[in-house]
Amino acid sequence: MKMKSVRSYGHVAYSLVFSMLFLFPVTPISAKMVTYVKEYRYQASEGDSKLSCRTVAFELVKRLLLEELGTYLMSETEVKDFDLTKDRISSLTAGIVSTVILEEKWDGQTYFLKAKISTDTDELIKLIDRIRGNQEQSKNWEEIMKKTEEALSEIEKLKKEIRKGSAEKVGQEKYVKANNELSAIYWFKKGLELRYNDKNNQEALKAFDKAIEIDPNYGRAYAFRAAIYNDWSQYPKALRESEQAIKLDPNFFVSFTGRGVAHTGMGNYREGIRDFNKAIELEPKNAPAYANRSWAYYELKTYHQGLEDAQKAIELDPNLYYSYYHRGRSLAALGNYQGAVEDYNQTIRLNPIFSWSFFFRGIAFMKLGKEDQALEDFKKAASLGNREAQSSLKKKGIQW
Repeated sequence: MKMKSVRSYGHVAYSLVFSMLFLFPVTPISAKMVTYVKEYRYQASEGDSKLSCRTVAFELVKRLLLEELGTYLMSETEVKDFDLTKDRISSLTAGIVSTVILEEKWDGQTYFLKAKISTDTDELIKLIDRIRGNQEQSKNWEEIMKKTEEALSEIEKLKKEIRKGSAEKVGQEKYVKANNELSAIYWFKKGLELRYNDKNNQEALKAFDKAIEIDPNYGRAYAFRAAIYNDWSQYPKALRESEQAIKLDPNFFVSFTGRGVAHTGMGNYREGIRDFNKAIELEPKNAPAYANRSWAYYELKTYHQGLEDAQKAIELDPNLYYSYYHRGRSLAALGNYQGAVEDYNQTIRLNPIFSWSFFFRGIAFMKLGKEDQALEDFKKAASLGNREAQSSLKKKGIQW
């Protein structure tokens, strides 16, 4: 029986005018909420467009908002006990808290932005705690913040050179390139937010497409397009995207994890294991690589190795739902059906719309002689679109 794919795969100064920070008073109705608002005016230079000014202004106002939020979290909440630097807190919150634009104006010379962030600090702390244990997400956001700062610093440096009139042509070309890089980073970040926070792969794919359109050499955008294609079980597409990602950025562990998933989904289990091995070599705390290597080992009927990898993935990230699923399948293959049921239960708690956990829990219930519970699980799997369950029930004349 072939299963479907299961995965998830310093400060710089600026001569810009901005408003004072406003921390809105909390009320008894929203005692956990904090809101920050800032205004920003970005002065265009020669070579700037409306779009480039907007992109720079947005990144700078967002950074200021996150810095203020980070300062508050470090001083007023239990985040101070997490042993995180202020910069890392800003990186992690960048992937969680959305920046909302309240007002924007462009007069051909100055781009004005008014933006806010608003968050429930108790929920935010829980998410920060979770993400800091997720190597894929935490490393992505830290690297993105670093690249954003580098691009902003380069833009400011070139802007000063252009104003002085030095190396005019070369300076203008570099300035456009730096702005394009920042725009590509913006769309890449947008894609990650849509994928991680909104669980919207359709829109995330469009954002990654835009990043690649602006910068065709943006390897990480290819890696995450591959991740989406793997989610959709479009393994040949995922394989091509992963190979391009590896060609452009050969040290990015997510690319190897993605190619491993694509190989495994296509039945190339040993090739998949080689890619997962490389992903783990690049990032030893890579829970998705362990979880998906467990899948490949299962397909090769090396169940004890599959069990060991799934357990390792759970230790690294207790919230990765498909680690429990793969451990459950390995346990079932080894005859431990009750243990498998417990793992499927946890899979369902973490992802209640993943149909295969219901389907295989149903099989485990059948093995335990619990036919009524098994039937309910098969119906649930069928109602979630699981074709295997639908076919099985249809043959027996059972509606779901």
